[in-house]
Amino acid sequence: MELGVLLIPLLILLSGAIALVGNAVGRNIGRRRLSLVGLRPRYTAQIVTVVTGMLITIVTLIVVLLISSEARVALFRLNAVLRQTRQLEEEIHRQEDRLKQLALGDIAYLSNQEVLRDVIDGRQPEAAVRQRVLADVERATEIARENGIGPDSHGDVIVLTPPRATWDAITHLIDLRDTDTVLRLVSSQNTLKGEPLMVFLQLFDNRLVYAQGTVLVEGIVDGRQPREVISSELLRLADQSALLARGRVLPPPFTIVTASPAAQVDIDEHRAAVARIQRAGRQVFIRVVAVRDVYTVGPLSVSFTVVVR
Repeated sequence: MELGVLLIPLLILLSGAIALVGNAVGRNIGRRRLSLVGLRPRYTAQIVTVVTGMLITIVTLIVVLLISSEARVALFRLNAVLRQTRQLEEEIHRQEDRLKQLALGDIAYLSNQEVLRDVIDGRQPEAAVRQRVLADVERATEIARENGIGPDSHGDVIVLTPPRATWDAITHLIDLRDTDTVLRLVSSQNTLKGEPLMVFLQLFDNRLVYAQGTVLVEGIVDGRQPREVISSELLRLADQSALLARGRVLPPPFTIVTASPAAQVDIDEHRAAVARIQRAGRQVFIRVVAVRDVYTVGPLSVSFTVVVR
C-alpha cells in the first residue's frame, strides 16, 4: 500500500483537530475577554488564530518528515539530488553518443583484446625488472598511439586498472615470482579512437607445455582423395591440436585473450606432407607433433609425420 493513502487522511484529521482546538481557544478568549501580555482581547484572539495555523503547518511537516524519507530528501537534499540527476543525464547522453560511435565501427581496441605481451625473468634484480616493465609500458603506448588511441586529461595513453594498481606494484609481483613470467596487458573495454586505453594486467609463469617432438594429435588421411581435400584434412588436424592446447598456450598476439591458440604450420612442410600422402595412394596415419619446445607464451609450431603401413 502507498504511504500517501494513509498519510493524507491522517494529516487532514490532525489539521482539523488542531484547527478545532485553536477555534475553541480563540472563542474562549473572546468570551472572557482575556489578554495576552497586555494586548487587547481582539488582538490576543488574532494571535491565537495565527499560532494555530502555524501549529498546523509545523505538525504536518513533523509528521511527514518522520514518516517519509522521500520528504526528508525533498526538503533538505533536493539540490544535491537535482545535481546527481543532471550528472546521470549527462552520463547517459555520453554513453548514448559512445554507443553510436561504437555502432559506426570507429573502434581502436575491443574488450579483452591483448595490447602487449612480454616474458620477463623474475630472477633479475628488481631494478632490472622495473626497467623492463616501464619499457613495456612505453612500447604499449607507442602501439596504442599507432592504433589511434589518445591521451586522457593527465596525458596518459595507457591507463592501468583498477585505479590503485601501480607499475611499481607489478614490478614487485614479478620480482617475487622468481621465474620467467608472462606480462600481458589487456584492454578492459571497447575503446574508440581518440580515447585513452584502459587496461588490466595478467601475470603467469611461462611454463614448458610441450617438449619438441611431442605428439599432439593423431588421425588418418586417405591418400586417394584430391590434393585439396588432403590439405584440408591436415589443417583440420592442426586446428584440433590448437583446440586441445587452449588454456595452456596463449593465442596469437593482439587477439582476444579468450581465443584458442593458432597452430603454425610451415607451408613447405605442409606441401611435402600432402605430397607424401598422395604418393602413398591409400589411408595413412598422421601425427601432429611439436616442431620445437612450446611454452605458455607460444607460438604453437607443429609439423606432420606421415606413417605409411
